[in-house]
Amino acid sequence: MHFNIPFVLFTLNLLALNAHGHHAGDVILAVNDAATITTSTVAATGVVTARVFGATFGDTGVSRFTTNPGFEAVSATFSVGSRVGFAPLSGLQRWTGAGVEPVIDERLEVKYLTLQTIIGVTPAVGFDLAVQSNGGWHRHLNFRLFTAGAKLPASALYIVELEMYSTDGFTLPSAPMWMVFNDGASVAEHDAAIAWVTTHLARSGSNCIADLDGNGDVGASDLAAVLGAWGTASGDLTEDGATDASDLSALLANWGPCT
Repeated sequence: MHFNIPFVLFTLNLLALNAHGHHAGDVILAVNDAATITTSTVAATGVVTARVFGATFGDTGVSRFTTNPGFEAVSATFSVGSRVGFAPLSGLQRWTGAGVEPVIDERLEVKYLTLQTIIGVTPAVGFDLAVQSNGGWHRHLNFRLFTAGAKLPASALYIVELEMYSTDGFTLPSAPMWMVFNDGASVAEHDAAIAWVTTHLARSGSNCIADLDGNGDVGASDLAAVLGAWGTASGDLTEDGATDASDLSALLANWGPCT
């Protein structure tokens, strides 16, 4: 009996999604009571609000290419007949070890079938895709790193800032979100870049360092984010390199509305 391997893999992935819900690491889209798109992800404690997402080139077996993270919205999230898309808010940036800087020759291609945009030194125009017939939206875009000039470095980390939007005419765009792409760097370096982006970019609109979801209040979702990041650098509030008891104490000390 002959099996179509790509079709079998697609079917298995679809069954896994239906059986277990969201995929860990994917960008989960929802619409809150203020008719604004929100972004979340799956942590050890469950679904938590997130605005910074990690990605790794080569995780599908192709160098400097990935289809992860995917984007997921459950049924009835968006209006049938509308479209959901992304808009780059800044040019591609490179992690320096202590911050970010604009790229020179590196480019990020984002593609889905015939739709394509290239993010370089300056922001590009994104694109949108149709909402599914059940009002859900599950897409994996193709991300490819390439160079417009000099040879790519042996290893590096790249950051891109995006905004998710709907074309339905009444749903508001998401707050800015960031994707941190690892191209051959260590896991520790990747975690450090994610932690820096979370602290210095994703929280820039809040005067409360423990307000991880940027909603102006330190509460249960922020606690869940810290617990979900325990032992890693992604929930490091005290900037000592790890999420531990000191970060939990900092969060509890700031519990309630940010002032």
